[in-house]
Formats: sequence, structure tokens, C-alpha cells
Amino acid sequence: MAGNEPIFPIGVRCVQDALDRAGHITQLIDFVETPEMSSTFDWLDDEWDIIGFTIRNIDPIEIAAGTHVDDYIRFIARIREELAERGLEPLLVGGGPGFSLFGDILVAKLGLDVGVVGPGENLMLDIAKDPHPYRGRRVSLQGRRHEGFLNDVLHHPPSLMDAYTEAHGAMIGVETRRKTCYQGCVYCPYAYIAGDNAGDLKPMSILAQEIQGIYDAGFRRIFFTDGIFNSELNYAKQVVRLLHELSLPDLKWAAYFTPKPFDDEFGKILAGSGIEAVVVSPDSLDDAVMRNLGKTFDTRHVLRFLERSQKYQLPVRVNVVFGGPGETRKTISNSAKFINDNLAHNELVAHMGYRILPSTELSRQAKMDAHELLYPTYYPFDLEMFNWVIQDLDSRFITPKFMINQLAGRAAARKMVKLGVQDATHAASGRTYLALASRLEGNDCGSKK
Repeated sequence: MAGNEPIFPIGVRCVQDALDRAGHITQLIDFVETPEMSSTFDWLDDEWDIIGFTIRNIDPIEIAAGTHVDDYIRFIARIREELAERGLEPLLVGGGPGFSLFGDILVAKLGLDVGVVGPGENLMLDIAKDPHPYRGRRVSLQGRRHEGFLNDVLHHPPSLMDAYTEAHGAMIGVETRRKTCYQGCVYCPYAYIAGDNAGDLKPMSILAQEIQGIYDAGFRRIFFTDGIFNSELNYAKQVVRLLHELSLPDLKWAAYFTPKPFDDEFGKILAGSGIEAVVVSPDSLDDAVMRNLGKTFDTRHVLRFLERSQKYQLPVRVNVVFGGPGETRKTISNSAKFINDNLAHNELVAHMGYRILPSTELSRQAKMDAHELLYPTYYPFDLEMFNWVIQDLDSRFITPKFMINQLAGRAAARKMVKLGVQDATHAASGRTYLALASRLEGNDCGSKK
């Protein structure tokens, strides 16, 4: 789909691996590996007892990129039609990170029997053991901790590995821990998706085998999928030392980091480990906006992080999203000054607008529930913000790609529906939210101003 680069399906592979180990017969249909299967449905002839659909993204991150919800509705409606023509009635199950945000709503809209919110292995094992009680329930159930994460080496099918090593930058995700993120960023739903988590840390022996298997399959780029790679600094250091010990030629890796905890020892061992990008997300570089965003650090910590990164010659990417709570002409100027003074031309990754997601502090501030947020709705921001950012950033950051994204975002924002207190009756008084027009197409999605 436009707006997304295909990402190796780690989550659904974890579910498939658990089912395989329990003796079930499974098939993973991945549209990067077999694109023709998205339009031809001969695979339905095998009369599966259960068909599971994994949804990673509800919509892309860019404000101009639209939504995937209607695509999912049309696709699964087509699947149901094909099943009806064959006289088949398998159990239909939904899951995945994007699905988990809107579980009950998507179960209804997609016509599924049941949904899985969060980690899916154990719940799918329950369903596969006896599908009958789940038929027609039309609810989402919360996943739970899976012991296999600590005990089982996850190896991927060669054909699937080949499909992803041949295209899309050949990057694969690796999960090192399962623990709810300790940070309280107001826009972030990760803690909700992860659910109640025991804080499992994958043993180094298991992790070493998984990384070696990935390397042997031809991958040379890894992204550690932890919410924050260095949230537990001692464990993060163990993982980096493991990469040094494995010493796999040309292997590169990246992850999401936080500017603290980040000490000199960590910087030193990161150097020479194959680190491709130390990605941090202060999201603003104005202290007041950072506090409003729920950050546990401020610009002092970001500056110290950048100084250490420069000291050890670490490649850095800094994510900034303009338009958060309390954003003004002055705060944008403050962020731009920090960027101009401290970042190289290739170290900034900038976006515009905060998509409001359910079960986040932003959704509570807006007093909007999941039904109102299924289609993209953005936290209020002044449309002049697009101009301010271009005016304040040094020219070295204003690349052709940056300008194209800015222009597309501004055009999309101007076309969006404005939702004030009188049209979104639960919205916080005095604020105007921007929503895609498609948000208003459904019967339960609000009314146009």
C-alpha cells in the first residue's frame, strides 16, 4: 500500500512458530513473497479451519498519506465472498499491532469472529485447540505472556527470507525483550498494544542463534524492535557486546534509543558494533513542548547524547514532529534553533502533526473514543506551522524530499474536515481537530461541520 515500506512480518511469524511447535498445520501468506495471492484465492481451496489476518498499520505516518481501513474492509469482504462461493466457513481471526488499537471496532467492520489484542501466541493456541466456542463471538480478547519467547529459537522459512533479502533494503526485525515501555509519551499506544507484560529479556544464547540464522540467510541489516533499546541499559550493553562477539562481517543494525540512560561506556561499545543509526525521538526540541509530550528527558539530555555520539562517531537520527500540545510560533523557533546549532544535515527526520490514537493521553485530552478515531484525526495545530518550519530551519535541512512532504502535508491538511466542539461533541472545548474526510463516511464516524 502507498505510504508504507513492507516490513518483515515478525509478529505473525511468532504466532505461526508457536502453532507449528504445537503440531498444527499452518501456511503464512505474505504479499511480498507471493503478491499474486492478494488477488487470486486458490489457497482458500485447502479448507482451512482458521484464517487469521494481521494488520500492522492502520494508516501511514505522513499526514498526507490517507488511511488503509477501507482497503482492509474491501479485501476481507472479498475473502468472505470467495469463501461463500466455496461453501466454506472457517473461523476468521484478526490481530497485529494496528489491529490491536481498534480491536472490537475492526472485528465488527471486517466481519471477523474474534480479535486478538497484543501478543498473540497463547491465545491463538487456545483458539486452534478448539475453534468452535469462538465462532460468532465478535469480540477482541487480550493476549498474554508466551513462555516460548524465552525458550524457542525463532527461525524463518527460507522462501520468506529470500523474498525480503531481495528487496526493500533487506532489513529484518529482531525482538530482544517484551516489556511495556516505561515512558509516558502522550501520543504513544505501545503500552496498550503490549498489554500486561512480565518484562521478559531474551537470553543471549537464543538471541545469538537467531541473529546468526538471519545473517546466514543473507540479511545484512537488523532493526531491534524494542520500544526503547536502552531502556534497561545493562541488558542493552549485553546485546551490543554479543554483536561484537559474533563479529559478523558487514552486519549493520539500528534501534530506537532514548537520550538517557546513555553513558560513556555505552557510547564506547556502540562504536564498532555495526550500528547504522542511533534513532532518538525527542519529538520536539523545546523544553515546554517536550514536557507536554510526556518526555522523561529535556534538551540538556539530548545535547549530552549528541556530544557522546560525536565523541564516539556514532551515526544519529533525531525524530522531530511539529504540532504537538502547546506548539506555537515561538516553540517552533526554539526547536529549529536547536536543530540548526546541533544537528548535521542528515541527522534530522521531521514530520508534521500528531495522529490521535485510542488509549493515549492525547485521546483522553480530546475526549474522543476509538470509534471517533478509526479514521485519522490530528491534534490541533496552526496551518501556518508548515511555513514557520521552512522559514526557521537552515537551508541544509530543506531537501527536495522534505519539501515534497511539507507541500503534500499542507495540501492535505487544508482539505481536511475541521472538527470543533459543536461537531465532535466529545472533543475538548475550544479546540479544532483536523480529520480526513473519509472519517465521516461511516454511520458512526461523526457529522460534517
